[in-house]
Amino acid sequence: MTQETILIVGAGQAGGQAVQALRENGFGGRIVLVGDEPWRPYERPPLSKDVLLAPSDDDCFKGWMHEAQFYEACAVELRRGVVARLDTGRRVAILANGQELPYDKCLLATGGRARQIDQAPCGARIASLRTLDDAMRLRGLIAQSRAVAVIGGGFLGLEFAASASKRGLQVTVFEQGTRLLPRALPAMIAQKLRAKHEGEGVRIVLDSGALHIEEGETGVVVTGKDAGAAPFDFCVIAVGQVPNDDVARASGIETNNGIVVDRYCRTCAPHVYAAGDCANFPFGGTGQTLRLESWQNAQQQAIVAARNMLGESCAYRPTPWFWTDQYDWNIQMLGLLDAGIDRWIERPGADGKSMLIGLRGSVVVYALAINQGGELRAIRRLVEQAVPVDPEQLADTSVKLRQIERQAHQ
Repeated sequence: MTQETILIVGAGQAGGQAVQALRENGFGGRIVLVGDEPWRPYERPPLSKDVLLAPSDDDCFKGWMHEAQFYEACAVELRRGVVARLDTGRRVAILANGQELPYDKCLLATGGRARQIDQAPCGARIASLRTLDDAMRLRGLIAQSRAVAVIGGGFLGLEFAASASKRGLQVTVFEQGTRLLPRALPAMIAQKLRAKHEGEGVRIVLDSGALHIEEGETGVVVTGKDAGAAPFDFCVIAVGQVPNDDVARASGIETNNGIVVDRYCRTCAPHVYAAGDCANFPFGGTGQTLRLESWQNAQQQAIVAARNMLGESCAYRPTPWFWTDQYDWNIQMLGLLDAGIDRWIERPGADGKSMLIGLRGSVVVYALAINQGGELRAIRRLVEQAVPVDPEQLADTSVKLRQIERQAHQ
């Protein structure tokens, strides 16, 4: 009997997690994991923080998903290469070098790539931050520089800004919007975060408009409508990412802001699934679709896809959870900010800790915690199950959140 082959395209976090889930759920067939980076699967959150802050290049990265021997022990064929397209009729993947890889089932875990600015392509002093190689290159630039421009005031740009500031650089963040993170943070938290950065010496330029970025031999000049021409040693482009859906499009698989999948992570092509940053999936019961770029999504959706490839029928129904570490702040967010919130409740804590809770009616649909991750976990079930609560009790900081959660489920 021919051994079944599962092909995973993309050796990032989702791909690495899918390998683990396949073996843990009893798959004994052949697994081929194809990635276009020279590294085994790793997690990306450390790239903007630990890698840039570590004192030594030799010990700056510890974000490997598995020890190197894991792939040999699990009989995983880890290959470096680029899959150009799938012949879904023959169930064959065609690599860019012309090689063919047959499969029985395939998971597209191709992730995303850093969005570029047309007028400022990456060069010797203009860089993006998406891969381990990018992070190592930025370590070198930080070590020989005094001033850096960050284009983009999203989470990645701000995390880099915090790390560069802690390394002693003069940091200027240019953001086209009128405030930081309008789609991710409530206005009052965004203002607190801006004040935190400015208190650490970072300059924040909002409503920056179109920027002209010119790279020279010794530095970069950024020219804006109000900022004039400002010189920097280098520039980091952090304006979001683009889903890697090229393989899907070349294979005739439906795409729309990523690879379109159903609740079971299935694409429109038979035997082909997708998970992670590249996958656009149904969310909630209103017909909404969502593409999540997060550690949680890469991890959990890959597990669901793996189980479904093995014959289960597991619907993927996540409660979105994000986090960011900047300076001594750990900010965690549960739920989506655009969930029809009509009331905000703040629960301040000691030593700068705080929590902000968003309700729709009497149902908790969003919560944000600054240095209070444990408190956020206490109300996770309230968000996941849409259980009504007493808003007045929720606003009373003398009442513990765990007590409110227990009462709501009685």
